[in-house]
Amino acid sequence: MQLPYSTFSEHLDALAARQPDAPLLIDQDRPIGASALRAQSRALAAGLAHIGVRPGQRVAVWLPNCAAWVESFLACAHLGALVLAVNTRFRALEVADILGRGQADWLVFWPGFKGIDFQGILDGVAPEHLARLQGVIALAEADESPEVHGKPVHRYADLLACPDPTPAAQDNAGVLCFTTSGTTSKPKFVLHDQRTLLRHGAAVAGAYGYDAHSCVLASAPFCGAFGFATLVGGLAQGAPVVCAPVFNAAQSAAAVRRYAVTHTYANNEALVGMMQAAAPGDFASVRLFGFASFTPALDHMLDLAREAGVPLTGLYGSSELVALVAGQPRDPAEGDVSARHLPGGTLIYPDARVRARDPATGQVLPHGQSGEIEILSPSLMQGYLDNPEATRGAITADGYFKTGDLGYTLTPRQFVFQTRIGDSLRLSGFLVNPVEIEQVVETLPGVRACQVVGATRAGKVVPYAFVLLHEDAQADPTGWTAACKAAMAGFKVPAGFSVLDAFPSVESANSVKIQKHRLREMADAALAQAATPSSP
Repeated sequence: MQLPYSTFSEHLDALAARQPDAPLLIDQDRPIGASALRAQSRALAAGLAHIGVRPGQRVAVWLPNCAAWVESFLACAHLGALVLAVNTRFRALEVADILGRGQADWLVFWPGFKGIDFQGILDGVAPEHLARLQGVIALAEADESPEVHGKPVHRYADLLACPDPTPAAQDNAGVLCFTTSGTTSKPKFVLHDQRTLLRHGAAVAGAYGYDAHSCVLASAPFCGAFGFATLVGGLAQGAPVVCAPVFNAAQSAAAVRRYAVTHTYANNEALVGMMQAAAPGDFASVRLFGFASFTPALDHMLDLAREAGVPLTGLYGSSELVALVAGQPRDPAEGDVSARHLPGGTLIYPDARVRARDPATGQVLPHGQSGEIEILSPSLMQGYLDNPEATRGAITADGYFKTGDLGYTLTPRQFVFQTRIGDSLRLSGFLVNPVEIEQVVETLPGVRACQVVGATRAGKVVPYAFVLLHEDAQADPTGWTAACKAAMAGFKVPAGFSVLDAFPSVESANSVKIQKHRLREMADAALAQAATPSSP
């Protein structure tokens, strides 16, 4: 796929010239046209350059879905700076890791957002993690005085008002890093360049049928591959993207009706919530709701969709390939439509390919046999930032990305995703390495060792911790929970703790392996028992 532009600045120039007043964003019911978005992002670029942001520097953007997130991204793209996307649900340990190991030069954040104590979280970040940080950009009101370990703080509004001329746009380069968890204890930073993201946006718009009447609801955060793919697909077509800082099912359902939304992509739980909250006729404009199977035990989603008249399609994506890289077909010409309500899909690039490989033998498997999914796609990342060894390990000699997912192929472009091959957890739509949680729990008083598995509570995957105690130590689930809440995003906090004498294990030829499946069964049983009302 050849594009006329290789940078977001060129693309935004073209959109502003072609449709200056047509809304590209609808931010909390405020429409923002192409010309206005261009003007705001260029003004911000001038302000950022004035305070010292330079090409190649790294800007951590810690914002919810809002116009400022998009403006910050576009301004950094214009300047040739690299955006490190930070989840607003992250807490001190996670933010410290991104700012420190990610070598952030600048931080953009919203101190007063959603009642989150951003200031307190940053106060909990040790100064050594901020050694490279040159300054902070705050979406702060005039009466707010944010402070981050003595670093210079610049108000976002002041940067927008900077009288300096906007510097010339930089050429294509790395522009965005998603954070992801894999098989190591530390999240990896997944690097994409501007041309790849623009091409992916155009592919999304084409594959999912965007046109002059399309309107897209952003149901996932822009900081992740799922939400960003939603955003860039809208920007590629010039279709308005409706966003709000916090996802609310009822408000999202109402927004579908108000703005005649045609497309949205979300996890099962979010879509079920929207359909349950919707009034009759709310979804009359909908052409497609795409879902990713992040949450089990929501089989009634299909029944709700039929009742609401909503077309549903299974999706697939990853940080490394960008989300929406595959969607199950509704047209038999595009593949096997019997798989439409299964996660996975037909790859949206005509030249993309998928195969399944037997993890034990290394052999590529025939269609229908389950193995590790490997994907060849133009949307492939540039690599893992500052980690060439991990990059080499993730990509085959012939250019396929090793997803770590179990599934089977139906055609050379279509597949069905089944589950993760490893023990990673999907929590609130984010892939989380349980080692991250285990390492935090193992710092808690009395805890000698920890194993975390995924369990199901009320139809949702949650982490559950099994611990071994030091001699004479006492269990303190209440205190442990409070400490975890202070250290990690809420979706990573264990839903419960069980103390064991030893972890269930089995000896293999080379090692003693902990039986994770036994722990999952035990966790499910413990949560089920906790949810059962006691007899009078």
